[in-house]
Amino acid sequence: MPSTAAPPRPGDAPTGVTTDPGDRGRLVVADRVVVRVAAAAAAAVPGSVRTQDARADRTGADRSVGTRVGTAVGTAVDSVLNRSYPVAECTRAGNRVRVGVQVAAQWPTPAADLAARVRAEVVDQLSRLAGVVVDSCDVTVADYVRSRPQDRRVL
Repeated sequence: MPSTAAPPRPGDAPTGVTTDPGDRGRLVVADRVVVRVAAAAAAAVPGSVRTQDARADRTGADRSVGTRVGTAVGTAVDSVLNRSYPVAECTRAGNRVRVGVQVAAQWPTPAADLAARVRAEVVDQLSRLAGVVVDSCDVTVADYVRSRPQDRRVL
């Protein structure tokens, strides 16, 4: 009787191929990936605001023409000067990085508390997702954005 072997399962290594992770190669994470992971981690922290999403919040309930024009001009100037938040930058030496992050905060979030939470989240995400060692993470709360007032219904 011929022996019947089970077909290989997905993830099984072919015969004669080593499965030691150290023998598979190496992963190189680009600096721009480190910067994007840091910025995304900073944006995910409660109290941190993406400024391109928050331009309307700056005006609050004031909907005058002058305010709308001022907001439009401010948005244009911010985009020309590249002042949208969060912004991250990194300096890298091998597997070690130093990260600088600038965020906008939702008013009245305390800057020191937000900076500590952003720092912890950025370090955690960079070590987990990018596999780098973060030597330092400097966080600056560069802008505050007012909360949008609750719309009131008239009954």
